[in-house]
Amino acid sequence: MAKRGATAKKSGPVSFTGDERIVVLHGEDLFLQREQLRALREAMEEKHGDVEQLRFEGKSSPLADVLDELRSFGLMQQHKIVVVEDADPFVTTHREALERYAAEPVDMATLVLRPGKWNAAWKLHKAIAKVGAVCKCEAMSPADALNWTKKRAKDEHNAKITAQAASLLVEHLGSDLGRLDSELAKLAVNVGEGGTIEADAVEELVGFSSDEMAWEIQQALLGGRADDAIAKLHELVELSGQPDVLVTYFVADMMRKLHHAAVMLSAGRRDMDICKELRVWGDRSRPFMSAARKLGRHRAAQLLAYLVDLDRRSKSGFGQTMMNLERFCVQFAAAMR
Repeated sequence: MAKRGATAKKSGPVSFTGDERIVVLHGEDLFLQREQLRALREAMEEKHGDVEQLRFEGKSSPLADVLDELRSFGLMQQHKIVVVEDADPFVTTHREALERYAAEPVDMATLVLRPGKWNAAWKLHKAIAKVGAVCKCEAMSPADALNWTKKRAKDEHNAKITAQAASLLVEHLGSDLGRLDSELAKLAVNVGEGGTIEADAVEELVGFSSDEMAWEIQQALLGGRADDAIAKLHELVELSGQPDVLVTYFVADMMRKLHHAAVMLSAGRRDMDICKELRVWGDRSRPFMSAARKLGRHRAAQLLAYLVDLDRRSKSGFGQTMMNLERFCVQFAAAMR
């Protein structure tokens, strides 16, 4: 019999033990869901070693396929995490069967359900609480988001943030953890490793204008012409006065998302779902997905690694940041042909 896991009744991060056999991640905050899934995997790896993660679409996957995957042994890994995405119809259709599975879950795998809604009055909820966790991933209160921002800056971005700067960031962006984390990453790049984010940096770099500037260089790159991308690069740095390290972040953020999109495409995910998860909205989605298809996951991974290496070289004194960014523009355009 599987051991009892940690059960969550409130929004916010949950500490996993590695003993969970069924986990529910529900609520509207997709960023918090992804963070909880990452935390779950880390706990499983610490407990069991290498972990294999597989995904099923809740709208189309038969129950038998999911259960067969849970009950089959992996060839290399000792433990598996089987994730059912968009799990509302899956849970609605198979709730009684899932109750029976929760009574005797296998020890070599963990089932993760990601529905939009969940009912704590269900028998299934009580059954899962005995062997796993039900995590409510909803927007935090401003006070909780403020505490999260301070901790996130230190733990994930190796930067300090003053109380005034953190308050200003939450005031600008609300409790959207995805946007808060994205802006924290930009601010951390701007102050450098171990630096302190001040309120004036938040005023200068955060908000609609920085998002639009990010799209300007990203759009130029996605157009596939190196000369256009290089011209936009110099326009942002030399005319608009943006720090070159911040523009590097804009490029790296696009490349990271392109790689994720290419991987999800190879796994059969729909364009709409990919763009929603990666927060690529409106008119930006078409050129973005076109580039992800053209590059493919292997070439996207190579370009991301190349950009990371160029950034490392710039920070180590091997080449100027602008020159290295120009090199990346040329390589990216060549890959888009």
